Amino acid sequence: MSKTYDARLQRAIQDMTGRYQAAGYFPSACVRVFNRDETLAVACVGEAEESSLFDVASLTKIATATQVFHLIEARKLSLQETALDALPPMQSDAFLAQRFAGITLYQLLTHTSTLPAWYPFYSRQGEDFFAVLKYALQHTEPTHGMVYSDLNFMLLGKIIEHTQGKPLENCLQEDLVKPLGLGNMTYLPDKSLPIIPSCYGNPIETRMCTDRNIPFDGFRPLGQAVRGEANDGNCFYYFHGVSGHAGIFADTLAYERLCQYYMNTAVPLLIEAQQEQPAAPGRGIGFQTGLSYPHGCGHTGFTGTGIYFSKEYNIGVVSFTNRLFYPHENENATWEFRRVLHEAAFALAANAAEKP
Repeated sequence: MSKTYDARLQRAIQDMTGRYQAAGYFPSACVRVFNRDETLAVACVGEAEESSLFDVASLTKIATATQVFHLIEARKLSLQETALDALPPMQSDAFLAQRFAGITLYQLLTHTSTLPAWYPFYSRQGEDFFAVLKYALQHTEPTHGMVYSDLNFMLLGKIIEHTQGKPLENCLQEDLVKPLGLGNMTYLPDKSLPIIPSCYGNPIETRMCTDRNIPFDGFRPLGQAVRGEANDGNCFYYFHGVSGHAGIFADTLAYERLCQYYMNTAVPLLIEAQQEQPAAPGRGIGFQTGLSYPHGCGHTGFTGTGIYFSKEYNIGVVSFTNRLFYPHENENATWEFRRVLHEAAFALAANAAEKP
């Protein structure tokens, strides 16, 4: 690809990102467009620079899923293994043993496990994880079909820790970041680093607890800017910043490299993970699929982050924003910004593929 073409793409991505910032979709953003071998364009607006760390929120799930895949490849786990077998502490409780009977790692990864979408674990501060899990499941109905649930990946994080015999933050660094050369991806970031603020307090979770009649008086003040602490309430208040479902801080290059790892893989499980699963519409194994990810897959994060890549068309996008960093709630969801980015990148790749 010529340098002239790179410059044109760079301007287009910069202009697109700037327009959405000006329209009030986010104060700051960093976007990368790439193929399996190289970066094609980078655009930053607001406070963000290429080296800036963002709270990636649920993009943590992709790091968690990748660690699980590696453990499966190493024959330490299997997709059809039950959560009970992978996490023996649940076997000692009769309710949990019955509730999790037959629920597999595959179901956790594809959000078909029957677990509820969310529960504020922090409302039962000081209680053991399995005790809160039991309480939450006793007070919610089983779900059916595909229901996106943070609880699935909380459990997968616990399974990784149990399997590896070390804390999840160590697993991330020693078993994923360093072996794959991902660079700046971590739990509990050093606050002296260039970290983009993610939000002011937790107004949305405050309302979610109120709507469910669940008391919790430990929320951060609504006017307090949050920088270097997980936006996600369960991750921050209950898991102290380290969980399988949220908590990772990273720069855009780290997630570009993770996407490129999948774009270059020949491992059947990692290829299968990128494809929509029959029992889980709109889901791969760990990934999201569908119209927002043309001929590919990706994932989003509540704070305004997202990834997309197409192994088939050799194109990818990482877009990190801090859409929640407004004193008032932001009505402009970043799905439109991501969709436009993804479609533009795919059109670029499709056009290149058609040329002789």
